[in-house]
Amino acid sequence: MKLKIKPLIILIFAFLFSMQKTNAQERRVKLKGSVKYDTIYLQDINILNKTTNLGASSDGNGLFTIYAKEGDSIMFSSLVYTNRIIKISKTHINSKKITVYLEPDFYQLNEVMLAKKVFINWRDAALTKGAVLNNDAISNRKAPDARKLTDPNANAGGINPFAIIMMLTKKARLKRKVKRLDLKLEHDEIKRLKIEFPTTIKNKYGTIFFKETLHISEDNIYLFLDYCEGNGLNDYYKSNEIVVKNFLILQARKFNSIKN
Repeated sequence: MKLKIKPLIILIFAFLFSMQKTNAQERRVKLKGSVKYDTIYLQDINILNKTTNLGASSDGNGLFTIYAKEGDSIMFSSLVYTNRIIKISKTHINSKKITVYLEPDFYQLNEVMLAKKVFINWRDAALTKGAVLNNDAISNRKAPDARKLTDPNANAGGINPFAIIMMLTKKARLKRKVKRLDLKLEHDEIKRLKIEFPTTIKNKYGTIFFKETLHISEDNIYLFLDYCEGNGLNDYYKSNEIVVKNFLILQARKFNSIKN
C-alpha cells in the first residue's frame, strides 16, 4: 500500500511545481525595447532573460520584445559591443518599455587593400612583338584628335540657340543650385541636432544634475530622456539653458509621479 501512495505523492508535488512555474511565467509582462549606441539603433543584439533563460534579438531597427517581471535580470550581448545586464524595475513594468545603450567593445581598423606585385625573370621571359608591359595614366589616355588641333574650323558647327540660352542662364542656374544645397545642408544639420539633443543634454548636465536636481536615478536617466522626447524635448534644441532646465524639471515631476 505504501509503494502505491509514494508515486502518487511525487506526481502531486510535480503538478504543483509545474502550476507554480506557470503562474510565475504568467505574471511576467511583455516589454517592448530598443538597443542603441549613441543615436544609432543596433541590430542582431542578443537579449536573454537570465531568470527564465528565454531570449530574443533586436531587429533591423534595434527593436525587440521580451517577457519579464520586476527583479528579472536581462543580459544584452554582442561580439562588437560590451555586454550589459539590466535589472527590471517597477518603472519598466509600468511603462512596458525598456531602452538600453551599449558601448563598442573594440575599435576596428580601416580596411587596407594590398596590391600583389609580380616579378618577371627577363632572361627567361618570352613575349610577342608589340606586347605592352605596363599601363599607366599616360598610356591609357585616348590619342588626341589631330584635325581639331590643326583645323580652326573643326569645332565650328553653326550657331546653337540652346547652347546660347544655357550659357546666358548658367549663372542663375548655379545660384539656384547653391541655394538648394544650402537649404538641404541646413535641414540635415537641424535634423542631426534634434536627434542628438538628448545625448547632448546628458553629457552637458551630467549624472549629478539628474540625480540631485531632478531626482532621477542613474539607471532611469535614458528612460527619462526617452519620456521627454515623447513630450517634445527635441523642439528645445535651440533654446537657452534656463528654458531647457525648466522643461526637464516639469517633466521630471510628471515622470516621478508615474513611476511612484
